[in-house]
Amino acid sequence: MSSLSLFLFDGFYFYYAKDQNGKILAIHRQYYESPRLLAFKLKEEKLLKLDIPIRVFNHVSPFSLIPGMLFESSLSSIFLFFAEKPKENMLVFETTLSSNNLHLVGSIRTELSDLLAEEKSEITFHHGASSFLSFALKEKFNLLNQEILILIQKGFFYLIAFSNQELTLFNRFEIENKEDFLKYTLGVVHQLNFNRSFCRVSVYGDSFSYGIVEDWGNLYFKNFKISTPFSNIQYQEGTEKFQNPEVFESYWVLP
Repeated sequence: MSSLSLFLFDGFYFYYAKDQNGKILAIHRQYYESPRLLAFKLKEEKLLKLDIPIRVFNHVSPFSLIPGMLFESSLSSIFLFFAEKPKENMLVFETTLSSNNLHLVGSIRTELSDLLAEEKSEITFHHGASSFLSFALKEKFNLLNQEILILIQKGFFYLIAFSNQELTLFNRFEIENKEDFLKYTLGVVHQLNFNRSFCRVSVYGDSFSYGIVEDWGNLYFKNFKISTPFSNIQYQEGTEKFQNPEVFESYWVLP
């Protein structure tokens, strides 16, 4: 075992371990009911106690996406303030994207960061959206002039919009049903003056739980598709069953 990747969501987390060749050899998923229980469960995870490199992706955090020309690491907390007033006892971090052209700022409770970093020689923290953003930015030259990419997770979705292959909008929206999805997506289309008969809407992640299927989407958008990302992750034999379209990070993770 050579490295770990941990993904934190509201109510559950999962992590996978990689061998020396970078292939996934073990996967574990766990649910929790409160922040205190999350800390307890993480503390009991034997693999997370190993002194091997670990990357932590926290979806349970506000974020700010800052252009490289404006970004200064010392101002990360101020940039995050634009999204939400930073709470006390938070570690603020940033992830560099698109060859230093963008910086995604997020945070994690210091209780968790200290727990996870205990006796670790190498640990890095990223906002959970960094994987989806890195995928979208890699795809930008294959996109239409009006393009929307959406990643649906439990209780929320990320939306990334490109105009003429340039990133124009990135946001997160809460979702309880497909009507929420439609309301926010149509709102973005209107805001950006996109043409519903032309723009392409590609949906990744857990669309099934919300009844979002292509036949339904095509009632509102001429070019609507449920998509599966190409993969930058390899699996040891026997662990491929973890890879499924509902879990974006089972196909693509921040390089």
